[in-house]
Amino acid sequence: MTNEMGALFLCLDTSTATARVAILDGGAQSPQPVRFAAEATAERHAGHLLPLCAEALAAVGVAPAALAGIACGGGPGSFTGLRVGLSVAKGLAMPTGVPLYVVSSLEALALDILGMPPSSPITAVPCLDAGKGEICVAGYVVDPARLVREVAPCARLAPAAFGAWAAALDRPLVAGNGAARHRAPLAPSQIVDVPGPTAVSVGRLALLRRARGEASDLAAAVPFYGRPPDITVKKHA
Repeated sequence: MTNEMGALFLCLDTSTATARVAILDGGAQSPQPVRFAAEATAERHAGHLLPLCAEALAAVGVAPAALAGIACGGGPGSFTGLRVGLSVAKGLAMPTGVPLYVVSSLEALALDILGMPPSSPITAVPCLDAGKGEICVAGYVVDPARLVREVAPCARLAPAAFGAWAAALDRPLVAGNGAARHRAPLAPSQIVDVPGPTAVSVGRLALLRRARGEASDLAAAVPFYGRPPDITVKKHA
């Protein structure tokens, strides 16, 4: 099978313990352009991410070089997971010349939250585990042109500080592995179980970037970890 429309995107996110992969058809006229989606949960993604990608490509009958783009969630999130995800995305893009689109995993999760059928407008608050007892959060609302619009920038917080941070937001709806892990201190806010960031939402954001001609620099693209690395260069005395 060939990619007749030349618009298939391989999309992935590894910011959490669940690696998610999808194939989106950017040329589809249907509002549901998902051609394939799968996921796997494990402590490490190195052993199963490439097989997931291979399964996705085989399912739609397309070779990596025939893709229109590769979309990758860039974090914040798991340091190891983000490195594996971007390494795989770059490894597939580099020899084929396929454009790479690195998007925010927080924005992708916000899109997952906003995709729920709320009874009234909400502020989506993606909450990802930042490690060391902290969370990464941000606030987003629906935007017709860009899907999501940031109303509160990314912040790394102690869970106990979340209430004060969220006080200015209008009807915050919180979801993500950070909220699941630190549910008690976040409990005054409304928490929902939304699987994500999904590869489908990563792909939808990447397709918008493609339309704007905003491919990522393949050589310079790095994950957004949300905190400085623990390993530093030792200073000489």
